[in-house]
Amino acid sequence: MTEASRTGASRTGASRTRPAGAGAGRGPLAGVRVVELGQYISGPYAAKLLADLGADVVKVESPDGDPMRRWEGHGQMSPQFAAYNRGKRSVVLDLKSEAGLAALHDLARTADVLIENFRPGVADRLGFGPDVLRDLNPRLITCSITGFGHDGPYAARPAYDTVISAVGAMYSQVVPAGTLRPLGPAFSDLLSGMSAAQAVLAALHARTARAANGAGGGDGADDRGVEVGEHLEVSMVGSLIDFLTEAASTYLETGQVAGPDSRPRRAQAYACVGSDGRAFVVHLSVPEKFWTGLLTVLERPDLAADPRFATREARVRNYDALDAELKVATAARPRQHWLDRLAAHDIPHGPLNTVADLFDDPQVASMGLVETIAGPDGEPLRVPVPSTVFHRSGRPPLTAAPALGADGERLLALENGARA
Repeated sequence: MTEASRTGASRTGASRTRPAGAGAGRGPLAGVRVVELGQYISGPYAAKLLADLGADVVKVESPDGDPMRRWEGHGQMSPQFAAYNRGKRSVVLDLKSEAGLAALHDLARTADVLIENFRPGVADRLGFGPDVLRDLNPRLITCSITGFGHDGPYAARPAYDTVISAVGAMYSQVVPAGTLRPLGPAFSDLLSGMSAAQAVLAALHARTARAANGAGGGDGADDRGVEVGEHLEVSMVGSLIDFLTEAASTYLETGQVAGPDSRPRRAQAYACVGSDGRAFVVHLSVPEKFWTGLLTVLERPDLAADPRFATREARVRNYDALDAELKVATAARPRQHWLDRLAAHDIPHGPLNTVADLFDDPQVASMGLVETIAGPDGEPLRVPVPSTVFHRSGRPPLTAAPALGADGERLLALENGARA
């Protein structure tokens, strides 16, 4: 069966692989193939993290493509799509057709992992649920990312980040009281993507370990030492609750309800502004030396004698009053004056950067966290690099996100699903 007969849509794109530089390698997941049936953020982000580790990620898209491609009026490559789909290959399949489903089954037969973020029941209804795929490829690890899990009163609802971040209490931790609007990054999308990637890595390890031990029975290893996969379920709301471990545990143990200023108050973290209007943060934590050092920096020894601030416990109780005092003091000089003095006295601090400031920050610039690669049309494209440092296996060369269907002909023309 040809690519054209299966999909009715394919495009061949130019190579996007930059020449491997110093330290480039294949990555620890070299040889692992991941099939991604993802849209928007959570599934694509999980697969991107695996691609950054060296996995061969085949992104399966509908003939219209992942909606994120055209985000905010862009054509086929919005910056958002490019960010979450770097390092992948793209295949176009109509999964509602027999031909498209057959082609997906071909890909699944030789894959190691399949990730999807459809609503519960969609994969089963369309013919690629975990039971069907397990029959095709017993060693396949399948991972479903959902909003609320597969059961319960909210399970069938459409799950977007704003909804999950509200239900999962994330907004209650970051939105100031009285501010009735969502804000911030896509917390639940990104955290569930990270959770899914972590779960997949654990499942890959467990699959190999079970086979090596010849552990038959219960959790899926063949008694002949054959690798056998498993099905993973990750929910966006569950990932948020795990992320909010401190706030959730404190409430369950004490009944105290955390809010946006709860942790800054306990951690004794403050935001200050210099006379030039530029902001910075100070984190005093527990050691008393940071508090006394800050008083020296600010030339405000009188604050040590103020009963409101005499002990750490008092400073926690009177956080707002101390915050006001610090803001008055730091308004006397420009930010760099304070940054220099804080560094000289070894006090935890840092500039409050915007994204526009971030890559000019001297520390960030020194870490090599931006790399230039060939973009979708061959033009130079600056991208953030993976923060994970690989050693013996090196880091795979970074490649741009693929054009829609760019790799379909080569991948789907392989006989019996043999690897490219």
